[in-house]
Amino acid sequence: MTLVTLPGRIFQTAHHTLVLMQEDVTRHAICVVNDGLIGDVRSKLGLIETIASRKLDHGEVAFDGRVWITPSDLPHPTAQ
Repeated sequence: MTLVTLPGRIFQTAHHTLVLMQEDVTRHAICVVNDGLIGDVRSKLGLIETIASRKLDHGEVAFDGRVWITPSDLPHPTAQ
């Protein structure tokens, strides 16, 4: 499954950013926790779409049907 962000459908609150995404005709609410480690969601939409698609494929959906993305979902740079 590949999710794509709907144009103009990114809504920020104090605690999370809600991104509405679509796969075929099905729409999904993706919540990204606002955190300094994630930074600006708009600049990382490709990465957020990839993570959300993977989580949805694996059934990682909250009780209300939303997919939550937290800093622990981001790839970690390798230590040098």
